[in-house]
Amino acid sequence: MTTFNTSIYFLFVFLGMLYTFKKVGITKVSILMILVFWEGLFDYINSILGMGIFNFYQIGVVSYGIYLLLSKRNSFVSNKNELAFNITFLLFSISFWISYYINRGELFTIFSQYLFKFSFLWISYHCLKDIVFNKPKREYVKKVLLTLILVQIAIAIIKIIIMGFEFEGLVGTLSYGGGGPAVVIPIGALIFYWVTKNGNFTKKDWIFIGSILIIAIASSKRQPILFFPIILFSLFVFVSKSTSVISLLKYLPLALIVFYIGVRTNSLFTPEGKVGGSFDISYVSEQISKYYFGDNNAAEVLSGNVQGVGRGAGLILYSHPERLTLLSLTEVLFGKGLYDVVTKKYGRLTAGSTRSEYGIQHEGLIGEAAALLYSIGYLGTIFMLLMVAALVFSIKNKRLAWIIFLYFIWDIFFYYNQLLFFNSSGLIILIIVFCYNGREIEKTLSLRQV
Repeated sequence: MTTFNTSIYFLFVFLGMLYTFKKVGITKVSILMILVFWEGLFDYINSILGMGIFNFYQIGVVSYGIYLLLSKRNSFVSNKNELAFNITFLLFSISFWISYYINRGELFTIFSQYLFKFSFLWISYHCLKDIVFNKPKREYVKKVLLTLILVQIAIAIIKIIIMGFEFEGLVGTLSYGGGGPAVVIPIGALIFYWVTKNGNFTKKDWIFIGSILIIAIASSKRQPILFFPIILFSLFVFVSKSTSVISLLKYLPLALIVFYIGVRTNSLFTPEGKVGGSFDISYVSEQISKYYFGDNNAAEVLSGNVQGVGRGAGLILYSHPERLTLLSLTEVLFGKGLYDVVTKKYGRLTAGSTRSEYGIQHEGLIGEAAALLYSIGYLGTIFMLLMVAALVFSIKNKRLAWIIFLYFIWDIFFYYNQLLFFNSSGLIILIIVFCYNGREIEKTLSLRQV
């Protein structure tokens, strides 16, 4: 990756922003969504010019969201689900600030983390919730999000042409320095598209669904290669309650084809170590096991009999706070503070002891749950889980809710907690919930009028 290639790449990113505004128009909602989805551009500009540009971007996005929130006249509590979401967010906030009071740190840094990373989901919820009952606005939001997804696919293709598959931190318009969005965005986009089409796909829709995976392929991400076909199959069989032999014969081969293509296009899953290499399922399973548990047997690692390496082995930590160096009841409840983790005072905590000095008894990568437990404690982490559950299970299709929630659980314990708390992905999940509920309410009203 050269400076010139990167500059060309972000020129296309900027043009993508102009195209999106031209396609959907400049409105209060489109400004919010496009700003959130172009986080990577502002991070890149900050890397060139400095001057705290990315900090100003974060402040600007949150401030604009708060402005939209205060300009609306909607009630903050309109039903039991919303009440549950608000209460759990309040409990999380109380626990978060108690942790800060105990552990201290630079207030501006902590406050910016609270607003941009942890509170933007709640702010966006109350900014967008009216689309449940406002069909024209709901259709507009769907149009904006669909356009944003199309742009991500186009930028991913441009990245492959310009840079190949080398730099995973470039993810569409979303990210400049971290590849996490390439894992969660394709999954969120898949579920969103399935909801908008009500599970009825044409040949054109299948082509679009396959194209979504390019976002992950362009960043050489392994996890979506496994989860994308699983969730695709689950949507058409489990969520649709279609478990007949015909349905299984129809959708299982499609899921396997997506998996096969995904493996062949990921150099980390081919024995030759290159895109377009051979398909070897034993090699794939070996790589997955090694990634999550190291060279030891997964069952032995989870039993605690042997030392494990990787995010899967990190599960042992979550039930042993002493291994996270949380030794007192106060530390267990409220953690050791967010400031050191955010500023990477002792390295990147989730990198494990090989690249960090937090004293955690673990080797290799760790899921984000470790960072949360260490920094904000078990109370803050539990309230976060409850807040997400309140949001996700407010969707009227509980089977769909379980798909989203279980994927979130995987994300927080085995990855970087980005499905709901990376802002662009969080917007996708919010829109899924609101669009599905809006459609179901319309169906109910139509039946009552008959």
